[in-house]
Amino acid sequence: MKKRVLNLLLALLLVSASVGCAQNPQETASADSQTTISADNAPVEDIVIEPEETGPKDDLPEKDFNGAEFSILTTSWYNAKTYIYADELNGEVINDALYNQRATVEDRFNVNILCTANDDYPVVGTTVHNLVLSGDDAYDIAFNHDNESMGNTMRGDFYNLRDFEQLNFDKPWWKGTSEVFTVQGKLFATATPLTTSGIYMNCSLSINKDLAEDLQLGVPYEAVRNGEWYLDDMISMATAATMDTNGDGKMTTADRWGFLSSNYGMVMLQSDMGAGILDKDEAGNLCFSENLDRIVSVMEKFDVLTEYAQICTGSDHNVGMFSEGLGLFLLSENRNLYESMRDSDVSYGILPCPKFDEAQENYASGGYAIYWGVILTAAPNEEVISYCVEAMSCYNYNEVVPKVWEAVLGSKLSDSADDTDMFNIIRDIQYVDLGYAFQGEGASIGSLVFLKANTTADQTVSYISKQTKAINKVLDKLNNTFSEMGN
Repeated sequence: MKKRVLNLLLALLLVSASVGCAQNPQETASADSQTTISADNAPVEDIVIEPEETGPKDDLPEKDFNGAEFSILTTSWYNAKTYIYADELNGEVINDALYNQRATVEDRFNVNILCTANDDYPVVGTTVHNLVLSGDDAYDIAFNHDNESMGNTMRGDFYNLRDFEQLNFDKPWWKGTSEVFTVQGKLFATATPLTTSGIYMNCSLSINKDLAEDLQLGVPYEAVRNGEWYLDDMISMATAATMDTNGDGKMTTADRWGFLSSNYGMVMLQSDMGAGILDKDEAGNLCFSENLDRIVSVMEKFDVLTEYAQICTGSDHNVGMFSEGLGLFLLSENRNLYESMRDSDVSYGILPCPKFDEAQENYASGGYAIYWGVILTAAPNEEVISYCVEAMSCYNYNEVVPKVWEAVLGSKLSDSADDTDMFNIIRDIQYVDLGYAFQGEGASIGSLVFLKANTTADQTVSYISKQTKAINKVLDKLNNTFSEMGN
């Protein structure tokens, strides 16, 4: 830590000197508002500006682990490593924020955080299982494709995180998915701000601000803050925005739609409305949802919405149409916004998905992620794992996650207090749907998770009834497996 502080002071002195010699005011260097300052004679990898303490604290006591390793195994698929780890500073905001997170935690607890990403996700899943079979403790946690991580869970390859004494599940970074994925009081795999994948893959609702203004609809920021933003409101606005722009009498992808998304987006919208397929009973067992009336009611609303919606089958969620101004609303993974909206002239903001009706108490923000778990053979390293996971999650929650949202929204979090309010709401209500998480364990579950893609409202009851026996059989097997794992 002393070395980093000395290098930082040296860098600041060098920068001050260069500023004093600059003749052109535009050449005057300014401190990077995000993370780092560098100079010719100061190694950039050693310069870390620790952020001011903001937001909730991890409340961990000081500890010296004498250089112990915390080793992460992840996959080469989907550039997974970039969601959790940065090897060096490179001037890119998210990368440097993750680097500074690692450097801060390493200095604080005298640990060495490592990350390996050499193989595709099926290989990593097999590697994790073989590590457990051979008793090899080469890695502490595995961060992998959702289906592979859940497969490792059901093979008994992960440790029950609820047994780790130093993890504080009252902290906000353990809300959402960790609560959803806790079955019979046990949590083996989860998605948390330990990584940024859940932020990029969360499905948030975007709105074309200029179009809303032109149509005199307004952006419902105040309704959201008051807890009064409902599905009927969104459908009404989508109806007003839909237009056959070329006047040929038929709606195509060249026309303007009120709502844009995909079958994947509709999965999470259904769940956000409180109409997910899987639930948990009082004992914490997985069970089929008994809220059939709610599911049918949501499907009826979806049938109305899709009259004013362009829903695709792929995972781009029609973000290309939104970037061209051909939609009022877009329900999309945030990664699509980050990848496709940078060069768009559309001024857009974010909103949580609406509530289904006045009876729904809270907003919800479903999405996808790459799950992680503590490999069973690493359990003897529990204290180091706990300290690193808790401290990294806290840092990311307070410092890195907001930067991801800045990247998704450009400068809007800085420029718009309204969008900042929406971010603060969405950050604390993110989760992965329980049915989606377990769909790989049974085709019958997957068919109902993608309910909107497979049936209509009037056929929903009969469609579900045909799958009920198969689903219950799968759930019995899963619950029996959970009962045999952990403590």
